[in-house]
Amino acid sequence: KSAIDMACWDLLGKQTGRPVCDLLGGRHGEKIELYRAISQRAADDMAQNVAGYRDEGYRKIQLKVGGNPADDIQRIRAAADVLQSGETLVADANTGWKVGDAARVVNAVGDVDVYIEQPCLSYEHCLATRQRTSLPFILDETIDSLDVLLKAHHDRAMDAINLKISKVGGLSKARLIRDVCVALQIPMTIEDSWGGDIITAAIAHLAHSTPEPMRFSSTDFNSYNTVSNATGAPQRENGCMVASEEPGLGIVPNFDALGAPLAVYDRRSR
Repeated sequence: KSAIDMACWDLLGKQTGRPVCDLLGGRHGEKIELYRAISQRAADDMAQNVAGYRDEGYRKIQLKVGGNPADDIQRIRAAADVLQSGETLVADANTGWKVGDAARVVNAVGDVDVYIEQPCLSYEHCLATRQRTSLPFILDETIDSLDVLLKAHHDRAMDAINLKISKVGGLSKARLIRDVCVALQIPMTIEDSWGGDIITAAIAHLAHSTPEPMRFSSTDFNSYNTVSNATGAPQRENGCMVASEEPGLGIVPNFDALGAPLAVYDRRSR
């Protein structure tokens, strides 16, 4: 569903001669700030990764936590200790903590400058954790529709969200949720569940069409991959990327990399 919707926006842009970000709301700012994710490992190793990604221009770092609470507390503190002015740290549990474990972690790092992201699997357990801490909160996996977003806003369940294009059904629905977030002053990390060059291009266009104050961060998934599935996709530079100014998404799919289609439809298909 999301891929078809994305292709329709690409076709509309190419038909009208306009980049998708213009069609989604207009280009805001010169570049899109990215975050870099650090996978779970020893606390000291994760802290060293922060310095390495700083050298690549990243100013927003996402720590993957959600494991043993005692280890996660050490990971958060070690990374926070090496942060510099202007840098942002997010501890992303990816639903990995039980509510009691989440309470242990947020209480133990209450004096640290860190965002807590999606600590538990259910919305209710995330809300319970939110109510136990003054740390800023991000919801991710539970934000899968406009209804959930509005409920979370009403409950004061978060300070920012992760808006994932495919999770909400494509660019069209993501644009609607984005516009509501802008109206409600909810900052967003604009990304997707995963992807390569094509997804990164779509992310860039949605992010670049979002007012800068509402962009918490974004993701260049193609920099995590070793295989390219399109040409013309955004490439990171000093921790940032920009949406193409070419019509549509500004990319040409590499069908050799994508492989044979699962199905082909044309006007004669029934």
